Amino acid sequence: MKRFAWLLALCAAWTCGPASAQQWPDRPIRWIVPTAAGGPLDAIARQVAQEVGKKLGQPVVVENRPGGGGSIGAGVVAKAAPDGYTFLFSQADSLINVVSLIKDLPYDSMRDFALVTQVSQTGAVLMANPDLGGASLNDVLAAARAKSAPLSYGSWGPGSYTHILGETLASRSGAPLLHVPYKGGAPAIQDFLGRQIALAFAPANLAIQFAQKGQAKLLAISGPRRSPLLPDLPTFAEQGFADPIFQISIWFGLSAPRGTPGAVIGRMHETVAAAMQEPAVAKFVAEGGGEVLASSPQAFRAAFEQEYRLVNLAIKQAGVVAE
Repeated sequence: MKRFAWLLALCAAWTCGPASAQQWPDRPIRWIVPTAAGGPLDAIARQVAQEVGKKLGQPVVVENRPGGGGSIGAGVVAKAAPDGYTFLFSQADSLINVVSLIKDLPYDSMRDFALVTQVSQTGAVLMANPDLGGASLNDVLAAARAKSAPLSYGSWGPGSYTHILGETLASRSGAPLLHVPYKGGAPAIQDFLGRQIALAFAPANLAIQFAQKGQAKLLAISGPRRSPLLPDLPTFAEQGFADPIFQISIWFGLSAPRGTPGAVIGRMHETVAAAMQEPAVAKFVAEGGGEVLASSPQAFRAAFEQEYRLVNLAIKQAGVVAE
């Protein structure tokens, strides 16, 4: 009888658990976005969440938890029950860059998250004031070296991807570049357009608008290939800057608390991948200068671990100190 009761209990655990593949989802799902509402990350999260909710038959509710460089929202997910009802929709900053930027981080990025999928990626375009001499990236850098006067560039904050790009570019080119940190991309771009700084970074969809208005000269784009929106703009690698850091893209990805059932992770990945093929979602990503990925959990993990090591080493080499 004891053995029979044990088998019944085990069977119940397999078939009646809170996140069994057959029953999940039976209530709304939360996607935590670790930035304020209205930004690029929030916008794509809501676009994808709407389609995912339709396909799963349950609402996917986007909840903004900004602050701490993305660590507040990520911390919420790291501590959430691994039942398939809480996910993190983030950029790399929340899981990678913060490791070197925040002391006593309340989670271990490598250990505390089950990676679901990299949803999409885009490059960062380096823009220059139109009145700077030279037509290409190397022309502008050569002019800076000749004058020995630093060119100021705005980043999205200390230790951000754009800070790492700028410091690596200065190191590899020998050009004097002066880092000016901002609290996000918008204020950096605002000062760039006002000629307060010489160089700044922007996503492709914004960069092309500034170029068309004569407000910016586009020099290079990060990532492994050119943007479909800017097919004539060469990558950093094409212009001689082949360091791996220049080939990293800005990605948006979905992850869950460690211990979330594999069947749930797999189904969420499949659902997101299907949502990304919907015309409205694909158009939204393309108009933003992005590229659909919808990578598998395994591919996401491999890319994540490589970027984790690369980015945190670059932050250390840039001399950024954790606060």
